Amino acid sequence: MEEISKALKLIFLIHFIASFLLGIVFLLFTETFVSLTGWGYLDPVAGRILGASIVGFAIGSLLAWRETEWQKVKIVVLVELTWLGVGLVTAIICAFIFYPSWVIWLIIGLFALFLVAFGYFYYLHESG
Repeated sequence: MEEISKALKLIFLIHFIASFLLGIVFLLFTETFVSLTGWGYLDPVAGRILGASIVGFAIGSLLAWRETEWQKVKIVVLVELTWLGVGLVTAIICAFIFYPSWVIWLIIGLFALFLVAFGYFYYLHESG
């Protein structure tokens, strides 16, 4: 069984922390977040569902962080790549059409960073 690197474990841990914090903000403080950032539209239900989804992805990274074998975390990496890829494209489109705030650019940066990191480790483990 191929072991995952300490660097990938660190990415899982950092992703857990960042995603959990962002998810909690959306889940519990939707209205406050919207008012502080100037987000142009408020749907408290959709915001909370988004927050719950992000917390779910965070927990997935926490569970993967606890593992040591590539085969046990591969599906988590694939799900992250899918979520981050679709989320990044959506966020970029929204940044130019609906919401050109600094917050969306921060989210775009985080998505891009994690997409590259998870993509690198996926390539590393699958090609070698």
